[in-house]
Amino acid sequence: MTVNEDASRNGARSARDASGEERILLAVRGARDRELLADLLDAYEVVVWERGREDGPPLPEFDLCIVDMATYPAVTADLEARKSDAGDRFVPVVLTVEQDEQRVAARRLSDVPDDVLAVPAPSAVIRSRVESLLQTRRQSLQLALYRRAMDGATVGITITEADGDQPLTYVNDAFEEMTGYDRQEAVGRNCRFLQGAETDSEPVETLREAVENGESAAVSLTNYRKDGTPFWNELKISPVYDDGELTHFVGFQTDATVRHALRNQLVHETQTLKQLFETSPVGIAVLNEDEVVVRANEAAQGILGLRRSVVLGQPYDAPEWDLVDERGDPLGREDLPFDRVRETGEIVSGYEHGIDVADERRWLVVNAAPLTGSDGERIGVIAAIEDVTAQKQQVRERERLLDLFDQSQRIASVGAWEVNTRTGDVLFTSGLAELVGVDSGETFDLEEAFSFYHSEDEPEARAAFERLVATGEEQSVGCRLVTADGGVRWVNVRGVTTPETDGPVFRGTVQDITERKARSRELERYERIVETTADPIYTLDDNLRFVLANSATADLLGRDPDDLVGEHVSTVFGEHHSQALLESIASLLAGDSDKETMETVVVDRDGAERRFQTTIAAKSSEDEFEGIVCVGRDVTELQEHERRLSVLDRVIRHNLRNKMNIAQAHATMVLERTDDGDVRESAAAIERATSELLSLAETARKFSSALDPDVTERVRPQNVADCVRNVVEGARLSYPDATITVDSPADTRACAHETFELAVNELIDNAVVYGGDEVKIELSVSEDDGPEQVVIRVADDGPGIPSLERESLNSGRESPLRHTNGLGLWFVRWAVTNSNGSMEIVDNEPHGTVIELRLPKA
Repeated sequence: MTVNEDASRNGARSARDASGEERILLAVRGARDRELLADLLDAYEVVVWERGREDGPPLPEFDLCIVDMATYPAVTADLEARKSDAGDRFVPVVLTVEQDEQRVAARRLSDVPDDVLAVPAPSAVIRSRVESLLQTRRQSLQLALYRRAMDGATVGITITEADGDQPLTYVNDAFEEMTGYDRQEAVGRNCRFLQGAETDSEPVETLREAVENGESAAVSLTNYRKDGTPFWNELKISPVYDDGELTHFVGFQTDATVRHALRNQLVHETQTLKQLFETSPVGIAVLNEDEVVVRANEAAQGILGLRRSVVLGQPYDAPEWDLVDERGDPLGREDLPFDRVRETGEIVSGYEHGIDVADERRWLVVNAAPLTGSDGERIGVIAAIEDVTAQKQQVRERERLLDLFDQSQRIASVGAWEVNTRTGDVLFTSGLAELVGVDSGETFDLEEAFSFYHSEDEPEARAAFERLVATGEEQSVGCRLVTADGGVRWVNVRGVTTPETDGPVFRGTVQDITERKARSRELERYERIVETTADPIYTLDDNLRFVLANSATADLLGRDPDDLVGEHVSTVFGEHHSQALLESIASLLAGDSDKETMETVVVDRDGAERRFQTTIAAKSSEDEFEGIVCVGRDVTELQEHERRLSVLDRVIRHNLRNKMNIAQAHATMVLERTDDGDVRESAAAIERATSELLSLAETARKFSSALDPDVTERVRPQNVADCVRNVVEGARLSYPDATITVDSPADTRACAHETFELAVNELIDNAVVYGGDEVKIELSVSEDDGPEQVVIRVADDGPGIPSLERESLNSGRESPLRHTNGLGLWFVRWAVTNSNGSMEIVDNEPHGTVIELRLPKA
């Protein structure tokens, strides 16, 4: 063996097979002995300490020290200190002695050496003694490590003997802290000293049986600390065998008091939550990560309308039921909130959808929150489901009622108000706000509310409200309101008390009666007209019994108007009049017209027969016949006058035509038989006058149907453009020297009297008469851009119509001092007027006349 340079300086030397874990210190005087021992113990790290270095550094660290007698005195103190500091760890020291030193060693040795080796000794003995001591050290180090681990453990550790009363041989620090007993108080006693009054016998019996059988056991039992406070001890014991023989039991105690309390609390809370889960009126469903319902309470079963056995194991959007949105459209998984809740961890509240089950649609509101596992990972969703079908119906019903209320306010022109006299606040409903022209929801104080009343009506309205407050009796007043834009509306204001409210609250309505007021005034006006008219006016019910009759009717019959009410028309005006009414009513109900006119003979109060024209119109309500309104006119004198005029007309026209023919014949004879210029001139004048009179009579005969302004059945749709073209073609033949042109479309239709062509022909004749044979006449037909009218224009370049005649024709009448010479243009005017049209005469530029006819479009 060789020793390196560090050996002389207490260095370290490692053998070839040294483990590097155990170190042997050689404190031997002789160099030769050191080398022999180093070679012998080359399996270990060998460190050399030489005598003479007592004042140097202390002994190096070692696992075993070999010291000889010569060196021993110098290191004894260090070795004693080293062994003392090691505590439970074994620090072996081998003292080598020669044969002659054995007696001295026996006398001088202290407790430091653990073994005395007489040298020289065989190598095997030295190695065996060294390995034995190192093995003991290894075990002591291991035991020391175990002890330090047990002393530092956070759970209580105990060791008891297996024999006898199983006394404690070891307790660690955690046991002392847990129980309050120190080692001296615990060691040597059986663990039963920790038991007390509330210790359950069952876990104790389990421990006893395990000890008797040499087996492991784990129990939880109540123990008591030194101060008497109980605690839950979770105890595990395990047997220790040495060569198959039971020697000890190791116990592990854990203070589980907090855990037991938490577990009890958890059990209680779990039971409470379970009870809440099952008894909750809100449906609760637990969905896994695939949105499959894995748990649902009884309320969910009722809300969904499905048995729990049907719901569990099914996805929320299972085909057994249909999910829809607010519009009734189907919902898919992507529309539901559960994926979003699970992916984002957000809580979704108020998600509403419908579910169709067994031909019934229910409306649900879902609140969903994520479920997380112990590692924080989201593993599902818990959903609270509430059936809001009834609430939704109530909301819809409220909305319907509010809409009905608003519609009713608008239809009935009614608004409402509320006054709190304690606060002075006045509220208007939307109907009243709209009536006065302010924003709905705007509030007013009492004075602002009274400012809406008309200044003349405000005192009366205020007095009525004060009576309402003072007496609590219902008040009503008709007055005027002034709207925000200055308009005036007649209203009826009604107010009542509201006893069901806590404060002094009064409510009422405001009804707009402006239209009713206007109708009432109009009705009064009509009543005055009906009462003051000279024509009989009366109404009959559907059985032809009198409902109402004016004074003229009563005067005609010589009876009181009230006496006529309820009497049948046949007993008043006769059977013939009654039958004629029935026939006219049949025509009305057939829809031929909205009124009918009949003519009957009625006997007046003096017994004289009078001929009446009676116009009737139906009274109806919702297409149901309720009676008729009759307006009669006495046409007895008028018809007699017309008959006399007709006779006179025929006589005059017949005699006039005969006399004019005679006069014309004599004038012609005179012209043929005399050469006297003056005579011939007079005869020619007579001939012209008689020709004009005969022509006038012929024109009157042709236009006879246009003379009656009440005749409208002869007015019909016509192609007036075609009519004008026909007239122009004939006029060109009659007046070849005149220039007659026409500008008209192919088809222009208008409502015109049957004499329309005669009228256009009369206008051309009139233009030739006033303008001469070579007159230029332009006719045109066009549709007016404004009203629905067709315009026919006839323009000439003649001298023009005399102003007197034009003024009379435009005004439609002649005065006693202004008489026109011809009737032709008057016939044209009457024909156009009977067509519901108009005629206007203006000057043509630079000279001549333009006559414009306007007819309604067909």
